[in-house]
Amino acid sequence: MRVRPIVVFLMLALTSGCGDGTLPLSQYDKVDVNVYFYFPNGSEVFLGETRGASSCGAMSHNFAQSKNLERSDGWSYICCTIEKGSTCYRKIR
Repeated sequence: MRVRPIVVFLMLALTSGCGDGTLPLSQYDKVDVNVYFYFPNGSEVFLGETRGASSCGAMSHNFAQSKNLERSDGWSYICCTIEKGSTCYRKIR
């Protein structure tokens, strides 16, 4: 069975680092991130910028606590890396 060149090209394009890729776990606490908090009703609040996923999580948990929200209430957050001119290049949480 002969593989057509277009199939090979597509396979290489899909597996050769297209898009933003992933950030190695060792870098999660070494990158600047924007912190976004989501209330149980889905509304979003920008909490600010910090360094690393651990700090992002702490900011989110502290904000939830200040609003008397329990984790079981359904709130969430994301940490977006600030890279390559983007304020949300990768979501690492």
